[in-house]
Amino acid sequence: MRKERLVGLIVSVFVSAAMGLVSAILVTTTNPDSLRAHSSALIYASNIILSIILGIVISLFIPLGKLGASLARKAGAYPPSMKFILLNAIPNSVGNTFIISFILSFVGVFTARMKIPAEILPTLPPFPIMWLGSWVRLLLPTLCISYILSVILAPIVARIVGFKGPSSGAAGGPPSGAASRPPHGAAGGPPSGRHS
Repeated sequence: MRKERLVGLIVSVFVSAAMGLVSAILVTTTNPDSLRAHSSALIYASNIILSIILGIVISLFIPLGKLGASLARKAGAYPPSMKFILLNAIPNSVGNTFIISFILSFVGVFTARMKIPAEILPTLPPFPIMWLGSWVRLLLPTLCISYILSVILAPIVARIVGFKGPSSGAAGGPPSGAASRPPHGAAGGPPSGRHS
């Protein structure tokens, strides 16, 4: 369990940093007015740091890894198959994307409005509209980068820390004995009708 959480934590740090970078790029390129409130260096640094902090908190307190293993198990996928990797990454990437982009957009719009002169504020859309609009723009790009990196990094990190996947009989693992004993008649198993 410790190795499983360590894998999730390490992957979350890298994925969250990438999401923060992508969100900063989108903010500075699609909303040039944001540079009037903050320098580009501050926007990049704050987005990346906040994303990493949020990713760590999510990894420690929300069992997205267990949800991914459960989803893969229900689809009959077990590690280290590619099907397992693809399915296991879905809850993690979707959960991280929704939460992190939601908070990043809120903080970005809020801090930007704080710097806008009071006489200009009445000409802008209401805060909820600006916030939701910013969030929607972040969703698809950050979801794509989150899923792709989760699929690539999870098996690499798992191999480095020596985590071979959920244990037999646990959520995400094959039923006890199913993976270690080939069926009768299969290659490596006893011939049909004969028992060892």
